[in-house]
Amino acid sequence: MLDYRGIEALYAVQELQSFEEAAKKLHVTQSAVSQRIKGLETYYGEPVLIRTLPYRPTGLGERLIGHFKRISLLEEDLERQLETTGTVPRISIALNRDSLETWFLDLLKETELFRGVVLEVIADDQELTLDYLKKGLVSACLSTSEKEIKGCKVSPLGEMEYVLGASPEFAKKHFSEGTPKECLRKAPAIKFDQNDQLHERYLEKFFHLNGKELNYNVIPSVRGFKELVLLGYGYALIPRIDIVSLLKKKQLVQLYDKVWKVPLYWHHWAVDSEFYRKFNADIVRHVKSKLLRRS
Repeated sequence: MLDYRGIEALYAVQELQSFEEAAKKLHVTQSAVSQRIKGLETYYGEPVLIRTLPYRPTGLGERLIGHFKRISLLEEDLERQLETTGTVPRISIALNRDSLETWFLDLLKETELFRGVVLEVIADDQELTLDYLKKGLVSACLSTSEKEIKGCKVSPLGEMEYVLGASPEFAKKHFSEGTPKECLRKAPAIKFDQNDQLHERYLEKFFHLNGKELNYNVIPSVRGFKELVLLGYGYALIPRIDIVSLLKKKQLVQLYDKVWKVPLYWHHWAVDSEFYRKFNADIVRHVKSKLLRRS
């Protein structure tokens, strides 16, 4: 039998990043929280928590937390069916920042999907989000991987299109003369952060250009990223969904007809909860209406 009180204490410390706050949430003393976690470590014979800030669960701790969150979903679902409590479901999801700032914000405005839930959103690279689900840190995630992981389900959503955009003035100044490769190499470029490799992959695939050699303006803000392009600081690879109206108004122009398409998939636990199952089905249906169907 699993020690759920110990796992709950572990999860509370990891979530709140404080033994004191975890104790308040669980209505016990800090000593009790510490003893419950030590009890887990004694039972399994290995650490479950790295006790330096920020507190992080070990591999074993991640598996225990993931199991605890699945069980919590099922318990909340049962309580709602029996109408025994006013339990509010907790949903945590991991998304890439482009999706968060585009179609996800549209879902918040246009649907009631997130009403009546406690929502936590983690933003990270779309190639890393699946790790959060594997570790049990989120209950669903967006990923570029179509591979179904153990204990989870996956649904294709469509494709996010990226186009090379610039202001009309910038395009006239830097892209009127010379070959595309020469223009792309000489003109100032913009990327999200130092880990953003999408621009480099685009240039390498379509223009056989080593994008690592470029001097980039770097701004880790989706809104700021687009503003720099609008203000003529450089050209950039931007989600088409985010600039449709700007292209129509000719405030931005698409430099070339080369389009980078990123397939996206929704991953979630294979948990037999009516609420959770409907939530994920609704997410998939609404997002499919926003994205391009895979070609």
